[in-house]
Amino acid sequence: MPHGRICLDGIWEFRHVGSGGEGSAKARSIDVPGPWQAQFEDLRARAGIGLYSRIFELPEGWARDRVFLRFGAVFHRAEVWVNGAHVGKHDNGFLPFSFDITDQIAGRKLEIKVRVESPTDDPAEFPRGPLSEIPFGKQGWYGPLSGIWQSVYLERRIADHIARARIVSEQATGDISVEVAFAAELIEPAEVIVTVTDPQGHTAGTASKTAAARLQSIVMQTRLAQVRPWSPDEPQLYALHACMRRNGMVVDEVHELFGFRSIETRHGRLYLNGKPFYLRAALDQDYYPDTTCSVPSLEFLEAQFRKAKELGLNALRCHLKLPDPRYYEAADRIGLLIWAELPNAGLSTARSRAQIERTLAGMLDRDGNHPCIFCWTLINESWGLDLIHDPLHRQWLKQLYAHAKAQDPSRLVVDNSPIAPGSHLRTDIADYHFYAAMPDRRAEWDDFAGALGRRAHWLFGPEEDAKTTGGEPLICSEFGNWGLPDPEQLLDREGREPWWLERGHDWGEGVAYPHGAKRRFNDWSLDRVFGDFASFVLAAQWQQFRALKYQIESLRRQSAIAGYVITQFTDVHWECNGLLDMRRNPRAFHGIFPSINADTVIVPRWSRLAYWSGETAGIGIAVAHGGAGPLEPGMVHVVSDGRELGALAAAPMQPHEVRELGEIKLTIPDTDSGRMQRLELELRSESGTVLARNHLDLAVQPRRTAGDLRLRAWSPQPEVRERLRAMGYGLAAGVSDAALVVATAPEPWLAPFVRNGGRLVLLANAECQIEPFFPHWQKVKVVAREGTPWRGDWVSAFAWLRRHGPFARLPGGPLIDATFDRVIPQHVITGCNLLDFHARVHAGLTVGWVHRPAALCVERNYGVGRVVASTFRLLRDAPGADPTATSLLDGMIETANRP
Repeated sequence: MPHGRICLDGIWEFRHVGSGGEGSAKARSIDVPGPWQAQFEDLRARAGIGLYSRIFELPEGWARDRVFLRFGAVFHRAEVWVNGAHVGKHDNGFLPFSFDITDQIAGRKLEIKVRVESPTDDPAEFPRGPLSEIPFGKQGWYGPLSGIWQSVYLERRIADHIARARIVSEQATGDISVEVAFAAELIEPAEVIVTVTDPQGHTAGTASKTAAARLQSIVMQTRLAQVRPWSPDEPQLYALHACMRRNGMVVDEVHELFGFRSIETRHGRLYLNGKPFYLRAALDQDYYPDTTCSVPSLEFLEAQFRKAKELGLNALRCHLKLPDPRYYEAADRIGLLIWAELPNAGLSTARSRAQIERTLAGMLDRDGNHPCIFCWTLINESWGLDLIHDPLHRQWLKQLYAHAKAQDPSRLVVDNSPIAPGSHLRTDIADYHFYAAMPDRRAEWDDFAGALGRRAHWLFGPEEDAKTTGGEPLICSEFGNWGLPDPEQLLDREGREPWWLERGHDWGEGVAYPHGAKRRFNDWSLDRVFGDFASFVLAAQWQQFRALKYQIESLRRQSAIAGYVITQFTDVHWECNGLLDMRRNPRAFHGIFPSINADTVIVPRWSRLAYWSGETAGIGIAVAHGGAGPLEPGMVHVVSDGRELGALAAAPMQPHEVRELGEIKLTIPDTDSGRMQRLELELRSESGTVLARNHLDLAVQPRRTAGDLRLRAWSPQPEVRERLRAMGYGLAAGVSDAALVVATAPEPWLAPFVRNGGRLVLLANAECQIEPFFPHWQKVKVVAREGTPWRGDWVSAFAWLRRHGPFARLPGGPLIDATFDRVIPQHVITGCNLLDFHARVHAGLTVGWVHRPAALCVERNYGVGRVVASTFRLLRDAPGADPTATSLLDGMIETANRP
């Protein structure tokens, strides 16, 4: 071999420097690579200074030529000593670096010491640059990442060895250009030979050139007669072998894998290898269950990427970091496109901008040969920049975009991947982020999807700085909803709760804190609603599926939208919006998810999902086709309970086409009790091949009989009195004659009415105090969800109805789904205590990991009467029009009026 390699991964001695200084730091063992936060309980949230050392004995006769000590990545500043001599320092937490340590080797013993600075944000403590002035990515979310987090090894090479072979391949022509860069100016001339091997291992092309002394790099070309493009469906990889010869002997060599892959945009569309391409991606934070950001193994990466493809994903957006190079190697082999991103800094200063520019250059050099990478993002959500107010920041970002395009014209570049109020300046993709609670904000999600599809004005920034072609592909590059993982599947090898379930308490007023979720679940008597915690977790996962299903369908209706990125691929620590959990266990919907995450999708369109028996339901059917080629003609069949209810013809479709097929009319069958009815949707070709599947769930209730005419009901609102009359309830002449009152606000006269035996249904859809029906110390009141964690846009809220007593007639559950579309509350009732939740709260809401429980429907005895208070919006439609609203109001009246 022209050179050899010795891996130095394994156990090193480690000291973390605390307030007592370096001399007082205690020694302990650490596993390299691996952030110290992942390995030591007392350092979970500690950055600072770490001291590493290892004594190693070289093999006999190994230290010939030059010896280089190489680091994959160290966060953030590293200074290195070998056998007591300072050999160099490096200042970047994501890029590789190395030192020639030949002159420090004496005999076979090698003592390596590394001092690592992982800055806090205190410039007095770290004057060479606090955290906010260096690229750091998501460390502000999931905790710091410090120390030697990628592999360390020794390499024996000649001094002027090949440091890099940067490959540019042209799919259309088969041309290959290779820039061979040397670690130092050539000491003497050398013959450089490159050989290209095709995916079957056959030699496909060669080139050779003599490089003169003192050259730092040369460029070589070859052409292949025939090429096989790389794609997610066929990840065809070529190998390049570059070697140096002197005096007829090979003195150095490198091997690189690459592919022929083109990515371009035309008229608002993405084209992969010249063919139409619809992006179905997920955000990947690249965090791992036991090692934070250090890759557990290549096998682990490949296994998770296979699960990504099982889910129908064709890409991942690797978020705000340069991952371990094996990440891209695995994606190349498995066939998964990667949208790569620079890590952000916290502030825009001369120092932080220089660091970001250096990181970009290093990223292009290190990762540029990987065919899986199709796009670079420079900034995420304007983090570290004030693009709205500062023209200097806008100018710098435009220059950075231009520089990235010039350095790598083979890929797409996104300037700023925005969320409101952010926007683009100059970009190859017009992407945007939007989070909306589902099913709560269904209309707002549809409005966003429609506006994005119409190329909304908010996509691009100030006119004096923004420049759009009007043809950038439109992509929703972040949206998502929480499910919850099964905590039993997260336990470590010793059966203990993982340390990261103790994180998250600083997010969203504490609603992201996992530890104790099962205890909170039981304390608040949610077992009476769901049965047990495992059933609640399962229900939460299916809610996540329903939410993503609807959001994806809404995006697919917009023919101008070119793709989406789901937040996210896996859970991360406390953040539980993954399609897999932190240990890469699948969600309950893993097997069905590809039906909605596919090239071709059946898109149902509905105005409501709750029906009475005998009603006629109209379901609009569209087909969205995102495949690379035409879709053959077929029929969409609608089947329920084994019976075909109708079919619609689907004519041939072109890529990127969305076609409305029409409306299926079906008569809701008779039923004796409330039930869920699933409509199976299946697109079959003329030959019978199934091209796409989907489904839609309806809530069906038996025809309603009139309310109790014997009931003497009354309301201070005339429209509510008319509703009660239309629903068949008996009406009192006035409050003095009433047994039950339905009111929309807690007026003062209601308290004595209830205290003296009256029954009250309070439909409170505005903020108010519910007095004096609950003890004064509970401070029970109605509060708007807007602007609070109860809104549930990012950390999802889980709203439920206990289907018992008079509420048992409502089908589905326990979680509230889209069949409640018209009644979902915009307010909650706060202040209800554990005893209330044990017996008197009939519907409620909790956020994230079972935090901030609030009531949506609660009853309370007061005096010799009773009040039922609710924030469900039950008065929006005509009486009896919405079965959900009608049955809820019937149930509340029955609850209030029972003996």
